[in-house]
Amino acid sequence: MQLSSEIGLTERPSTPPPPDKTDPCAAPTPAPGAEPEAEVPAELVVGPQISGLDRWFVTNGVTAVGPVSYELLRRGVESGRIPAGSFVRHDSWKVWRRLEELEQLSAAKREEAVVHLAAVSAAAEERASNPYNAPPPPPTEEELSAHEPAKLPSMRPAAIDPAGVLESATDLEQAMLLALSTAVTAAGAHIGVVHMTRVDLGATVTSFAHGPDAEVLLGERLAPNDPALLAAQAGHTVMGEPRLGEAGRYIAGRMTRCLPGPRGVAMIPVMVDGHMTAMIEIGRASRPFRATEIARVEEVAEALSKHIVALGWN
Repeated sequence: MQLSSEIGLTERPSTPPPPDKTDPCAAPTPAPGAEPEAEVPAELVVGPQISGLDRWFVTNGVTAVGPVSYELLRRGVESGRIPAGSFVRHDSWKVWRRLEELEQLSAAKREEAVVHLAAVSAAAEERASNPYNAPPPPPTEEELSAHEPAKLPSMRPAAIDPAGVLESATDLEQAMLLALSTAVTAAGAHIGVVHMTRVDLGATVTSFAHGPDAEVLLGERLAPNDPALLAAQAGHTVMGEPRLGEAGRYIAGRMTRCLPGPRGVAMIPVMVDGHMTAMIEIGRASRPFRATEIARVEEVAEALSKHIVALGWN
């Protein structure tokens, strides 16, 4: 069943007005000589900003729709226009979640999830700006094999239309997020991340995430000598075999932090004009990826590269 774009035609919120020059959520400037105020947790700052924002995006790897209200999204599920297994994200998130996860939450718990993931997403840029914010050293192969694989439902690769999905992207961030969800769908993965080349920071940064707890990786800077990063910069795909090589071990080390005992890991570079713009990493709990599954993710990366060039985002 395909995701119907009709839900996006029923209700499409108008473009929000530009914000005031003064941020109502910003802390006031302390008077000279005054004691600085205690730092306010990120979630308390982000919460008021998004409490009235009801803008959601949904995709199934073939079609992408949004922004729509949650009520409209829910009606789309009930009518069958949004199939089971679709992925959703709030406008304030840099992460995707399975639609079923949100459906199981009460309205209050859903709002808590929105605020929490919005705060984590907002804090990612600050983390990325810290030159010392590197991921921990990768576990040894013995440590990786000691993890029991996570008990998650088996994910089957599904038909995708990368070019069709990317047509709805209005900027590079949306394109990266849509490419990530489509890659996860194409390979039947449980989790995925996109690391982007940040020329302004002189680093490659974990910028977008997909799947349970994957948001913990947002904002991290990959080490310049990371074997997976070096492979991506050379334009090479990495597919973890049952016995991981050095690059596969680094990928698995990242995945293990949100997916205990991954049995399948892979990395696919996104090359634009011969240079790495981003790298997509995916993980699965049940079994290693097949070459045919990774080839489909390479199609996603190629479609993303062409889209970036066509719209002048490179």
